Amino acid sequence: MAQNNASTDSLQPVVKTVIEDDVLTEEKVVQDSINSTLVPLHSENITLKTLPKDFQQKYSDAEFQYDVKKESGLLSLIRKWWRAIVDWFSIETSNSNLVIDEIVNIVLVILGIIAFGFLLYYLNKKGFIKLFSKKSEVVINEKYIEENIEKIDFEALTQTAKEENNLRKAIRYYYLWMLKNWSQNNLINYEPNKTTKKYVSELTNTSNKTSFQYISYIYDNVWYGYHDISASDFLKIEQQFLELIQKKS
Repeated sequence: MAQNNASTDSLQPVVKTVIEDDVLTEEKVVQDSINSTLVPLHSENITLKTLPKDFQQKYSDAEFQYDVKKESGLLSLIRKWWRAIVDWFSIETSNSNLVIDEIVNIVLVILGIIAFGFLLYYLNKKGFIKLFSKKSEVVINEKYIEENIEKIDFEALTQTAKEENNLRKAIRYYYLWMLKNWSQNNLINYEPNKTTKKYVSELTNTSNKTSFQYISYIYDNVWYGYHDISASDFLKIEQQFLELIQKKS
């Protein structure tokens, strides 16, 4: 019986597992391409294009020029000086020195603002610029007076200015009063904004020329120069104006 069993076992067929190779066919490649998200569903023909040789001429206009030009002029020079000053005070050694640099920069800015303020004050006082002035008084009324000098009662205006202790304005009215009378007496030909040099050229009398030049000099300094005038000096100038106003030849 043992022999029979052994023979029986030896006669059992051997089962072999055959692994077929996955053959990559054209049909499978197409199917994999369709299912893949990395491959576009539609293939496109790509055409290589070249730029024409003269394409740069189309972009030669000013609007296509992107070169950054260096800043020039007074503002650029001021910035350059300022950077030089800041760099001169800068010390790159420690954090404490950086704090000192910031303090120095702040002090320089404050000093610059103060200097600019003094410059504005000086220019305004000298009449080069006119800040904090009453436009209605200086621009409108005074312009009307100059353009209608023959209609103005300068005696009344001068008296009012003296009562208000506005000696500068009183001198202005005296001067315009003199121009009005001299024009009426044919010594000069009055025109608004006419220069002293032109008036002098119209005068034939040497004494009148000298007096007119002197009184015009005083008027220009007091009115346009914004110079204050004392009461005693005003009385001396007033007397000279009154004498010239009465002159007829």
